[in-house]
Amino acid sequence: MKKQKYDIDFLLDRFQIKRNNHCDLLSAWLEKSTANDDFELPQLLEEQRQKLDFEGNLWNEEELKMHFLSFVFRFADAEVVDKVKMFYERPLSGKVDGMLLSVVCDALLASPLGLNTPRKPYFFLQEFKKGKKASEDAEGQMLVAMLIAQNINADHAPIYGCYLIGKDWYFTTLHEKNYCFSKSYDASDRYELMQILQILRNLKFILAENGQIEL
Repeated sequence: MKKQKYDIDFLLDRFQIKRNNHCDLLSAWLEKSTANDDFELPQLLEEQRQKLDFEGNLWNEEELKMHFLSFVFRFADAEVVDKVKMFYERPLSGKVDGMLLSVVCDALLASPLGLNTPRKPYFFLQEFKKGKKASEDAEGQMLVAMLIAQNINADHAPIYGCYLIGKDWYFTTLHEKNYCFSKSYDASDRYELMQILQILRNLKFILAENGQIEL
């Protein structure tokens, strides 16, 4: 499936979504996840952080995945056997409010159908390298995936997301028509990478609290 481009402003207007930088749902996720000051960054991830800091601006998207994102998700321990699995480069499509949408998801956490097919999506990550054309909108691509998932799941539960622009991570939530985004987290900064890792680690506990999965 060819990647379709979606502009964030078009999506907000077309689907009448309210975008803001503070909501209880997102705050609960982030505050729960960054409360542990005793957390230590695994040594292997620290080594990859240093590589990101030194040469990350030279990487393309695939190199960012291989050299850094794969290590982050390895240590995030976000999967739950038979219930939540990480998938990469998966197509997603659906009709939302009468409009057919399609996207290729850079990464997503979903319940698996069988061994290796995403069934019910919970979390999406989209990333773009800094300096790309403004038409290549990481936030727009992520929001499209969240809208499709919201329609597929049809359970009124929140959808979680994250979009990357270079080293900067932004965490998001979508619940009904309310879309919320966080401040930026710089993954090349040791302390902020610790926060990113904990946010991802705690996602499965947030899903369990919402009744979306059982641990």
